[in-house]
Amino acid sequence: MNRVDLALARVTFLRRIAYRGNWIFTVVIGGAGLLASLALWESLLADGAVGGYDWYAMRGYLIIGYFSMTVTVGSGDWLIAQRILDGLVAVDLTKPVDFQRARAAEFIGGLFATLPGALFAIGAAALIAGIPAPASPLAGALTLVSIALVFPLSFGVIYLGTLACFWTRRFLGIVWARDSVLMFFSGMLVPVALFPDWLKVIAWALPFVHFTTTPASIYLGRVSELGALGLLAAEAAWAIALWWLARLIWNHAVKKVTIHGG
Repeated sequence: MNRVDLALARVTFLRRIAYRGNWIFTVVIGGAGLLASLALWESLLADGAVGGYDWYAMRGYLIIGYFSMTVTVGSGDWLIAQRILDGLVAVDLTKPVDFQRARAAEFIGGLFATLPGALFAIGAAALIAGIPAPASPLAGALTLVSIALVFPLSFGVIYLGTLACFWTRRFLGIVWARDSVLMFFSGMLVPVALFPDWLKVIAWALPFVHFTTTPASIYLGRVSELGALGLLAAEAAWAIALWWLARLIWNHAVKKVTIHGG
């Protein structure tokens, strides 16, 4: 990152925490959904494992999934969309700054504002339910790589969603649709292992499965070392593909700015 990128990330971070009372409140209650999910699955798994997940494994699955999803849905997508909806993108086109790269820097700034809430929730979950250890030291290390790849992958999904505003002129419906699809096909609502076979094929053909199922499967040792490397390669490939797909869509979307004058 250069100085411009760092400045954009810093400004976004400060903007997100400007209303400190609201920010602290969000941080404190951010883990309510995670704790509720833990309580629900503890009850469901009281009689034994489901889909190969017992209560011990499900704790790790939910905690990893919560962290990935919090990073994805809480990193400032509205700020990006608002630039398009308000016409500020026309001003951006006059600046010697790459629009996508600038938004990526802002995403990173929003990410740092989101992390405290995610870490607070994980800490609370660790105190209440405990966090299972990784299947092996290598599994733990590969899980960290997978989680690191979630960041560019999540930016790709978020940025592509915001580009749709060029055509829809609204963002709320996009957010609802995106988050619903992401939560379902990532396996956060229901583990992909519980899907019927035909739905598993669809899930693994999409990038969303790498937000929860991939890091959790590696962490819990549900895949071999070779299988874990294959999943990481697929995750990285999706992150790169979404970045360049967004480039192509942006080149077409810019024409709408020119046609409509802003």
